[in-house]
Amino acid sequence: PNLNVEELVKAMLIKTNDLHMVIYLSSLIRSVIALHDLVNNQIRYNEQMDIHSVGNSNKKKLASVEKKASEKDTGSEEKKDDTTAGKK
Repeated sequence: PNLNVEELVKAMLIKTNDLHMVIYLSSLIRSVIALHDLVNNQIRYNEQMDIHSVGNSNKKKLASVEKKASEKDTGSEEKKDDTTAGKK
């Protein structure tokens, strides 16, 4: 077949350009979806870290409050021991 016919060359160029455009657009869409998933993953990770940090800080606060309460209890017991020892 004669491949130098102007109409055949133009048709092949149009078809090739169309195929390249489809490949380019599919690659672009795939990249956008991957970037979107990456952003969503980062958001979920940050939310989980915030939840864990709030939970850990609450545990630390509770532990410090309990420690202070136990120190007050032991301090009051020592004072009681001192006063009862003085009475004897």
